[in-house]
Amino acid sequence: MHISEGVLPAWMLAVGWVLTIISMIICIQWSQKKFGNIFDKVPAIAVITAAFFVACLFRVPVPPTSLHLILSGLVGILLGPLAFVCIFVGLLLQALLFQNGGITVLGVNTFVMGAPAVLAWIVFNYLTKKTNTAVSAGIASALSIFISSILLAIVLVASGVTFGSLTVLTEYLADVPVLSSIVSTLSGTTFGLTTALIIIMNIPLMIIEGIICAFIVPFIEKVKPDMIEKNRTETET
Repeated sequence: MHISEGVLPAWMLAVGWVLTIISMIICIQWSQKKFGNIFDKVPAIAVITAAFFVACLFRVPVPPTSLHLILSGLVGILLGPLAFVCIFVGLLLQALLFQNGGITVLGVNTFVMGAPAVLAWIVFNYLTKKTNTAVSAGIASALSIFISSILLAIVLVASGVTFGSLTVLTEYLADVPVLSSIVSTLSGTTFGLTTALIIIMNIPLMIIEGIICAFIVPFIEKVKPDMIEKNRTETET
């Protein structure tokens, strides 16, 4: 999901920073209104940011390319609106320590991953009224990756950027009839093709992170229920 330095035009970088700064302010104010003193959540933010930071360093081979874990859905479920801040800090550390992404593109990368994380929290709290915690967490986490894929496609298409890996993926999918037909159906527009390829490429990640969240969130609910119940209760008020 990381976009590297030098890929996007200056205007898109500026838009990314504007969206991220505005979203950060909104999320902090929203969290203060919902949960009160946000400084009480600093220890949780620190631990979850560290988990997000480490998760993004592990790559999952998905021929003909590879993906890395994000866990944005899990971050969102546990932190609510403050997930946006957590992801910003995590991506900043990755950019500074490992040149993963970059400083100028930090705004775009944060919005692409942070906004879906907050959405995952909203979806999770809604679904828990309809079904159990495991199913709710799994769906919310997978949806977070799905929305990030769409946002990434919007950024790339709007910027006029194409990646060689997408071309390779198109050729690779020619041997998979079902997926190839989906790509062919959506290939009428650049946005449709790019979105289809990015979503297909991230399907394994949606499944993996959905399963991870389906196990971890119910466990956290048992051993430290206030981390989950507080978010759920406050969302319903």
